[in-house]
Amino acid sequence: MFKSLKMALVGLVAAVFMTGSASALTQVVAGGSYDITSDNLFNGAVDTNAGGGGVYSVNFTSPVDPLGASVEATIGIRLLTSAFPLGLTVSWVDANNPTNVLASTPVLGGVTTTLRTLFSSVSPNTLNQNLVFSWASSQPDVTFDFDVAAVPLPAGGVLLLTALGGLALVRRRKTAA
Repeated sequence: MFKSLKMALVGLVAAVFMTGSASALTQVVAGGSYDITSDNLFNGAVDTNAGGGGVYSVNFTSPVDPLGASVEATIGIRLLTSAFPLGLTVSWVDANNPTNVLASTPVLGGVTTTLRTLFSSVSPNTLNQNLVFSWASSQPDVTFDFDVAAVPLPAGGVLLLTALGGLALVRRRKTAA
């Protein structure tokens, strides 16, 4: 009995450490393509050096189906939303069909904006998506930052596995008695 309990405890500790494993921060660049499951955080920054309109696009793919993901974008707090008079918009776009915008929202100055998407092979196949920032006009030297991450397994999943393991141990104990 004690041996089984020790094995269950070792398995639980391994599961907790696997869900919390760290990896390096990946800096993305415009036009780059990244496997969204290869890291737990992608980071990027854009500087609108010349002012005027522009587009910044990064491609993300997922070998996992389905997989949720989100992007958080922020215009620096020192900047006013008037820096983008015609707005800064973040969108998840189907890379196989660029006219298919999967999700889109404006990014406001000084506020963190979150936009979620789902990578899926269901029609339309969206395992290949572009993260697109676009603006019609801006003042020169405006910057904004963004982070992209796959949505992790919720902590409730680990708790559920622990509870099921406990129930299995209790049942085994009753059977042995």
